[in-house]
Amino acid sequence: MTKVILAAVTVGIISGYTWVPDAFIDATDLLLKIFLCILLVFVGIDLGKEGTVGSSVKQAGPRLLLFPVAVFVGTLLGCAVGSLFLPIDLLDSLMVGSGFGWYTLSPVLLADYSTEVAAVAFMHNVFRELVGIVLIPIVAKYIGYIECVSLPGAAAMDVCLPIVDKATRGKAVAFSFVTGVVLSIAVPAVIPILINLAS
Repeated sequence: MTKVILAAVTVGIISGYTWVPDAFIDATDLLLKIFLCILLVFVGIDLGKEGTVGSSVKQAGPRLLLFPVAVFVGTLLGCAVGSLFLPIDLLDSLMVGSGFGWYTLSPVLLADYSTEVAAVAFMHNVFRELVGIVLIPIVAKYIGYIECVSLPGAAAMDVCLPIVDKATRGKAVAFSFVTGVVLSIAVPAVIPILINLAS
């Protein structure tokens, strides 16, 4: 699975860089939304056939909401530690991390504050999603099902949800979806607060 994902991403990068026409690239946003919705419909059908969503939520209990809080806190702590070793101050580092993998929204929110921070946030969040795509199957296999959900951040509820479903045999889908939802809600709430603190 990991090799197939890596191969697909690599083919996409090479194609986009070399021969794909601009007209197709301009339409990729719409195409991504369409194919993602189709993919999520099939994930939903698969989960419905298994009938495990309700039991997974019941079994998880309060942990279902505590887990995204832990991912939230862990991400910001990691950014704080990173600011000690990188040429970026604490608040800017926290702003970058507060995108939680949502690379289309966080740079927009940060653009008026600083184009440099917005650019770093974009790259950080793109790489967080890509790392999640590649490492979810590996982490699920060698570390744990729940742990793999934390990797992609907000993308755990959409782009990476089918990968989590496949890698965990559906056992961490509830955690994945709720984590993605909570982190997605946090992005437009946390970044403006940090911008105000920095101003």
